[in-house]
Amino acid sequence: MKKIHLIIITFFFLLPFIGFSQKDRLIRFATIINGDTIPIGYLKGVEIMGYVSPLTEQEKIKYAKLIRNVKKTYPYAKEAGKLLDSYSYALIGKTDKQKKKLMKQAEDEINMKFSKSLKRLSFSQGKVLIRLIDRQTGSDSYTLVKELRGSFRAFFYQSLGKLFGYNLRTKFDPKNNSEDRMIEKIIFAIETKRI
Repeated sequence: MKKIHLIIITFFFLLPFIGFSQKDRLIRFATIINGDTIPIGYLKGVEIMGYVSPLTEQEKIKYAKLIRNVKKTYPYAKEAGKLLDSYSYALIGKTDKQKKKLMKQAEDEINMKFSKSLKRLSFSQGKVLIRLIDRQTGSDSYTLVKELRGSFRAFFYQSLGKLFGYNLRTKFDPKNNSEDRMIEKIIFAIETKRI
């Protein structure tokens, strides 16, 4: 009789632990190789940055300026990408006259919304913005103006830009351009909230 009581007491004592262990069971994927069961797990992607050599004082100043320029212009480039998507969607199935009218309205809206803040950009920030617009939209600024406002206006803006040292045909190429590679790293740091 004492053995039965001991078994019942032990059972009730261990019951909460048995139930607890059943709740926290994990199911894992596994594969069997040569009779061994090997669990399979998936890891999140990792961004691997190359070794950065120590920077000179002049390089640190240049890099700090580039960070400041990208932080100031990146929101405008993101907004340009969003606006381009919405305008491209709105232009589907429209006649040339309707497209022209819609693009004039879009230009007026953009001028009203951004002209004051864009006029305050420095020369180097303007160059960074041209590259970032290409990065966000997949098309250089000249091509965008040509598609949306016509060849004459694109030529006019390109000529005016050339007078002030800008090239609207500048492409964003992080593989072959070291400054674009640095811009890409800065954008990654901004998006991951590191800077």
